[in-house]
Amino acid sequence: MSRHDHFSTRSIHVGSEPDPSTGAVVPSLSVATTFRQEGVNKPLRGFDYSRSSNPTRSDLESVLTSLETCPSATVANDARHDASGGDSLVFASGSAATAAVAHWITLSKEEGGAGGKDGKGHGGHILAVNDVYGGTARYLSRASGPTGLEVTYLNMEKAGEKGIREAIRPDTKLIWLELPTNPLLLVPPVRLISDIVHSLPSETRPLILVDSTFLSPYYFTPLIPTNGEHPLADITMSSLSKYSSGHSDIILGSLTISPTTNKLRPELLKGLRFLQNAMGASPSPRDCHLMIRSIKTLSVRMIKHGLNALRVASWLSTETDLVEGVRYPGLKTDDAFALEYTRTLGIPFGGMITFAIKDASAEQTERFCTELRIAILAESLGGVESLVEVPYGMTHAHLPQETLKELRITPNLIRLSVGIEDYEDLVEDLEQALETAMGKGEKGNGAANGKT
Repeated sequence: MSRHDHFSTRSIHVGSEPDPSTGAVVPSLSVATTFRQEGVNKPLRGFDYSRSSNPTRSDLESVLTSLETCPSATVANDARHDASGGDSLVFASGSAATAAVAHWITLSKEEGGAGGKDGKGHGGHILAVNDVYGGTARYLSRASGPTGLEVTYLNMEKAGEKGIREAIRPDTKLIWLELPTNPLLLVPPVRLISDIVHSLPSETRPLILVDSTFLSPYYFTPLIPTNGEHPLADITMSSLSKYSSGHSDIILGSLTISPTTNKLRPELLKGLRFLQNAMGASPSPRDCHLMIRSIKTLSVRMIKHGLNALRVASWLSTETDLVEGVRYPGLKTDDAFALEYTRTLGIPFGGMITFAIKDASAEQTERFCTELRIAILAESLGGVESLVEVPYGMTHAHLPQETLKELRITPNLIRLSVGIEDYEDLVEDLEQALETAMGKGEKGNGAANGKT
């Protein structure tokens, strides 16, 4: 029987069945490394060793699967278990999840992999969006070299349908997207890409992976079909350390496979489970337990992140002449490409903003960051506290200069992760830091005096 449980209800209850032995409403944390078996190779509930699987990790994977793949009308009758037919895998970090997918491309078909260039393993090709997270680019372009993996980075908005089709090779196993991209917050034409891929033979077409870290499943669920059409993606990847954690105190990553892809490509789950175990990038049960707790408040936090970011982006665009190039997809109608695929409330793109400080030197940009009283100069994002960083000198500093120039990642570009503090305090802080850094007078003249 189907139930109509919505996002917040599922985030609280799926994977959080009360303890059957004590009645505790918070599921027990399982820290055991090994489990008693009823006979030779006869584990209880399928658990034998915690690197391979763990009860607490399984609970987290269950709620993630429900949130990423489950329409609100498809939930188990008891409201505690996912019933979508999808699957999730949790890793020790987002980078570990990235490594597993990259390795899956080069893994032989016999082991459940994509088979590489010829089916026997080694090689293979990924077509990736050009403005990709620096850590992803580092792994795909450098760390994966010995596996023979080849990567093409493409500006898919500029390429259009013809360019995208031409970039897909016979050995292209995966198309890697971010929505929005990091750090420029670009929105690749995901529906066009999905339609192109689904026009190819279903048995051999590339799979589509969307890194939705910047949005979380609250705002974007590309694995759920819309309007009777095919899902936009086959796999979602997330750095759970960001919005899902929400408190900057857990490092975890995840991959979720759509129910449709699970049926058509069962080897995908087999191969990723094999790599999850074999590569040893297993998460701590304690981190999984804490993540389950964090996800219960994800929807509440995302609403506040979105409201704050939308208002801050509007303020930056209209109330100060010290910045330019404000980017918050969805702020203007011509940017609202993917609105129909996002969640409700009219706040389509989470809590991330980028902007450039007009005519600022690297020194002035750094001073802006250090003059902030509330927002903290630090890498990462998605926490309850606002964070600011300079991609040119921090998260993307390892990229070649020609790549930085091509992507327009300049020394005065700011990436702002808007937290859930009070909006009035945030804009007052931004204004005083901008004016101090650019020598425009005393701190806090505008926002503090009702300018906003």
